[in-house]
Order: sequence, then structure tokens, then C-alpha cells
Amino acid sequence: AADIYRQARAVASKTSRGTDGDWYREPDDLAWQWHIWFDGGREVASAAFSRLDNQWRPGPALPLASLTTAENASELLGELISTSYYSQKPKSLGVILHVADEFALAEMAQTLEAAAEGGEDFKILRYNLVDEPLEMLADREVSTDTTSWRLLPFWGAGPGQTRSVAMALSRAREPFMQKLMAEGEKMRLPVRVSVTSAPLEALAALPLIQPEARGGRLVVMPYLKYTAVFALSPEGELRAARSLSHRGGSLTPAGFGDILWNMAVAAELAGADHAGKPRLLLASSNQRAVEAAAKDLELYSLSRQELECEILDLGSLPQLAAIPGNLMELMIYDSAAIEQVRAGGAPLGGTETFPALWQGWAGQNFMDLARLDTLYPTLSDLRMLRFSTWFVVLLVFTLVSTGAYGTWSLFSAMNHPSWELTESQVSMTKAKHAKLIDEQTQIQLTEQLLLPRSRGWTTLEFLLQLFPEDSGVRLENFSYSLEAARSAASSSSRSSKGSKGKGSKNDATGLVRNWTIKGLVKPKALELLNSLNSQRGLGAFFEQVAGATDDPGFKPDPARQITVSLTQGRNSRYDSQATAADAARDPTLAFPFNFEIQISQTISEKDTLALPLEKPF
Repeated sequence: AADIYRQARAVASKTSRGTDGDWYREPDDLAWQWHIWFDGGREVASAAFSRLDNQWRPGPALPLASLTTAENASELLGELISTSYYSQKPKSLGVILHVADEFALAEMAQTLEAAAEGGEDFKILRYNLVDEPLEMLADREVSTDTTSWRLLPFWGAGPGQTRSVAMALSRAREPFMQKLMAEGEKMRLPVRVSVTSAPLEALAALPLIQPEARGGRLVVMPYLKYTAVFALSPEGELRAARSLSHRGGSLTPAGFGDILWNMAVAAELAGADHAGKPRLLLASSNQRAVEAAAKDLELYSLSRQELECEILDLGSLPQLAAIPGNLMELMIYDSAAIEQVRAGGAPLGGTETFPALWQGWAGQNFMDLARLDTLYPTLSDLRMLRFSTWFVVLLVFTLVSTGAYGTWSLFSAMNHPSWELTESQVSMTKAKHAKLIDEQTQIQLTEQLLLPRSRGWTTLEFLLQLFPEDSGVRLENFSYSLEAARSAASSSSRSSKGSKGKGSKNDATGLVRNWTIKGLVKPKALELLNSLNSQRGLGAFFEQVAGATDDPGFKPDPARQITVSLTQGRNSRYDSQATAADAARDPTLAFPFNFEIQISQTISEKDTLALPLEKPF
């Protein structure tokens, strides 16, 4: 754990991995890219691409020796991060090597081949082939030190046909890519690298350079050392692939026409009775190889089987005009071009094969970048390390600040004038403090005693809120009282047990308020009385009075208890036959019921309105 921590500290201090997320992104996701294309000839194609403005520019010249021996990697990288090839200085760089000098295919193990039935199965096979190639290949006598394998699914394969193969590339170019990454670390510049298969990228670019292209044909891509052939079903799905090596310096493989005819028949693109003419599409960045292949196939059509051959001239296509060398393999890295083809409804864009190729299958990295990344701490680890560093700094700052403040406080206290007081001066100061404390206590007790606990106008408002005008109630008698819950004498006897006759701290008594109302009531007012005969109704009424009078004494509170007692009866003097003149002389004749209600409010000694028993003076 200590070694890992030291490594993380070293990486965080010497690189920008802890602050720049580009260290953990794929090369084709970076804004600044350098594309290298090599087909085994004397020259290496180089192109710079900026995703910020979708602009292609010729890249720096790369000698063939540098690609092989990794020499001058530092000079190349220094040249690339200038503004010579991009509109602004790159903050990171994605380097993609398009390998066009080899294209080998290997069979997958039969059991695994049979298990692959869909897209998710292909993804599982893809990752397993990267991690455990010897377990996935039919031929297990291969070297993982010199070769890398990646999966090529056949989305259009039918029952009984091969559903996938493994593409193989040598690892001879990895030292050059690793050298670029190492130089990037020295320059604190994220450099992400990728090694891809050029023929598969060229196949993925077909709908981009020929949007009207359809399936039902063989796509033939002649390169300098081999010819890659892909069979597209009538629906446009990839059904088969082959790699045909060139022998003796020839630009075409031996038996070229027969191989293509047999492949078309096996892929069900021509009739078994030779009645159908297989359709071919010739496309390649090597114009000499295309011309040689076209001539060979023309002779085959005249002498053996007729082939319908279409030649795609990459130099005349406007889609490739901006790309250095008219390299069709680079088209799939232009996301704007892909979106344009998707929006345009290209026939091949609606298949399963080509969208899958655009989403990552065509640009599979033959260099195991994930395994190299495991040698370094992850972004979350470095961020946690940075957070812990900040936390340690904050902790040290807090400790230093606390120590400094404590030292300053001690120094200030030791230099305070009170340290120079004599014993008599200290005694006088204590006496003054005691006197001030007593005065403060007296003020608090006096303010508590003078709190308004019962006011006459609020009592009248209480009656008005209880029985509004024309409510059908006639009051005969009303009484109100406010009493202490316990007397001062009992408090004195209790406090006499304290210090020298003074009451205990916060000694107070609760209060009891009683409202007794008697009167007569008409039937329409019975509901009003009944609503008061419950805790909910009574609490709502006290809340109403508190709002009308702004008297806190009526505010319901858990420390206060409200009770009600209601007695109702018939009025013996009620006369239903009484006239208005009779009611004017004796109003009791108009009220059929009488009532008596007693409302009691108990305020506890813990209430803010409790009455202090201690004398303030």
C-alpha cells in the first residue's frame, strides 16, 4: 500500500493525470488527432485532424525509419503541439496508426462461434478475445507477444455460416506508440494512441463516400501487399471477409477471379449454376493496385466467368478532397460526415453492420491501452489523493491557526491590566460584579412581574368573540377571575430551605383563569355553544381571540391546559305564544333554552407568563 501511495504521489506531481481527464479518453474522442497511414511502401501518410473545426491538414513528415525504430519521437511530438497543424495549440493529442500493410484473419473456436447469436454476444466475445486470446482462437499455437487479435462479427451471416473471425495484427509498431506516450508524460501532455486495421475502416467509410451504395456485392480493396474482400448481403449486412496475399511482388493475388467467384457463390451473391453475375466494387487508396486488380478481373470476365465490376475513383470524390492523400480510412473519424449520412437516409446506414462499425467496431484498438492504463492510478484515485492533500493542508493550517490563536490569547491575557491588580482591587472588582449581577436579576424579575397577564379590554373582546352581535344569545351573568396556582406563603416556606430566605432560582407559580357565563340562548346559537364543548373547538376559539387581541395569554400552548364545562337546559319562562310586545317587556320569554358555561385556563409555572414569587428588591 505504501508503494502504491508513493507511486500515486509521483504520478500526481510529475503529470497532469489528476486534473486532466484527457489522459483517460480514447484517442478518437480527443479534439486534436494525428493520423498515420502505412501500407508497407516507402512513404508514410500523415494527417492532422481538429475536431473543433472538423478540419484536415497534412501532418508532419514521418520517416519510415522513425516508425520502425521510434527515433525522433520527441521532435515529432514537439512539432505537432505547435500551431502549425491546428488552429490552436493542442492540449492533448490522439495518435491513430492505420495499419494497411497486413490484414490476417483467424478462425474462432467452434464452441464460442456457435454461442454468438447477437450483438451482446459479440461484445462478450470481443472483450474475451482481448483478455484471453488463446482461449478464444481455434489455433492455440500462437504468440500473444508478437500478435494482437480483435473480433470481426458477420452480422449478415445465415444459419450454418461463420458468424465471426479474429483479425490479427503484429505488434511491431507498438514501441513507436509507447515512445510517443512516454514523451507526452514528460511534457505533461496527454497522448493517447491507437493501432487500427485500415481495411475495416475503409469498409466502414463506404456509405460516407458513396451514400447511394447498396448491398448484394463484394467490396474489393486492393492494397500493396494483399487484397481485402468483404461480402455484403443483399440487405447490406456483412456476411464474410477474406484476406488474399500478393506473391512475388504482384499487385493482385494468384487466381484472383476464381477466388472472388467462389466467394460470391458461398455468400449467396451469385447463382450456383453460374447464371448470375456477381457485382464487385473496387476501392482503395493505392491507385496502382486498383488498376492492376481491374485489369486482372477484366481478363477473367472475358475468358472465364462474367463479373460486374464497378471502380471507385477516390481522387475524384468531393468527400475525400479535404483529406490528405484521399485516404478513405480516415472518413469515419469525422462525426459530422457520419451524422450527415444518417440524416440523409443512406441505404447502408440503415443496416446493423455499418452503424455498429461507426460505433467502435471499425476503429478497434489493437494496442491494449486498458492494460497500460492499469499501470497508473485511476482518475478517481488521483482526485482522492488531491482531496486528501488539501485536507492535510487544511488540517495543518487549522492546527497552526489554533496554536497561534491560543498563544496570542495567552499573551493577551498575561498582558491584561487585571494581572496587575492588587488583592484589595480584586475584591472591589468582585463586589462590583456581584452588585451588577444582582441588579440584572432585579431588572429581569421586575420585567417578568410587569408582564400583562390579564387586561380588561381583552376580557370584553373575549365575550364579543364568543358571542358576536345577533348571535341569538342573551347574557344574564358573567364572572372572570385570575388566581395564582399556589400562594406566596407556600413558596416562602419552600424557599426558606434555600440560602438565607431567598427563593430558589426561577421560582414561579402558575396561573388559573376562569370565565363563567350564564344566559339564555335561541336554537340557532346552540351549534355555537356545542362547538366550544370540545378541545379542538375551544383551542380554535382561543387562537381566534389571540389573533384579534394580540394577547399572548390566549395563545394555545402545550404548557397551558384549557377545560370547558357546558350545561344546557330549557327556559321555564319561555313562551312560544309571546308577542313582540311581550318580548320587549320581558326578553326572557323569547329564549327557549338557558345555559351555563365555565371555561378554565391553567398556565403552568414553566410558562413565560408564570408569576415570579421571588421579590425583586
